[in-house]
This record gives sequence, structure tokens and C-alpha cells, in this order.
Amino acid sequence: MVVDHIGYVVRDIEKARHEFGVLGYEFEDLIEDFDRNIYILFGDNGNIRIELIQTMNTEKSSPVREILRKNGPTPYHICYKTDDMEADIQKLKFQKWLLINPPRLAVAFAKEGGGG
Repeated sequence: MVVDHIGYVVRDIEKARHEFGVLGYEFEDLIEDFDRNIYILFGDNGNIRIELIQTMNTEKSSPVREILRKNGPTPYHICYKTDDMEADIQKLKFQKWLLINPPRLAVAFAKEGGGG
């Protein structure tokens, strides 16, 4: 397993884009995830990849709304990538790591029209 990216919950994704840009991050296009009520913005500085996450509508539920309300802007998660998810899950369980949520498929990128 290797770290793919670090996720940050932010109040203002454009302000965060600027602040991380000063640190050398270059960003991809903004992703609007209407199903989860969040904006997502991936950036990379050649060494570390980050994911900025902002609630679209703070009046509606989102995966990060309460975290932001309680903690303010903060690191949210570390995403790992693996070539063998099941084997790595078993290895981590054996080492007494706790699996909080089972793995699930999630859309990270979608092209308009679904054409791929």
C-alpha cells in the first residue's frame, strides 16, 4: 500500500486552492458531486497529492458538513492505493487495525455525458 492522497475539509475551496497554490500545488478541474453535496478539487505539488473537499449547500447533509462545523478546516482522511485490497485488509486486521467502513466503489471522475 502507498499513500495516494490526503483529504482536507475546507470552508472555501477557492481560497484553499490559492493557499495551497502558494505551496506549489497545481490543481485539476473542480468536481461537483451533487449526490454527496460536495465540491472536490485534487492538487499535486510533485510530491504529495491532496484532495480539497467543501460542502456545496451547508443547509443539506454532506459527508464533511459536521466535521467542518465541529473542527473547522482540517485534514479529513488519508487515501491509500493497493494492488490487492483484500490481502491488505486482512493484513491490517491481523495487526489490530480497525476497519470502520467496508471498501466501496466511488466515482472519482466522470466525463460529461458518461462517455468515459
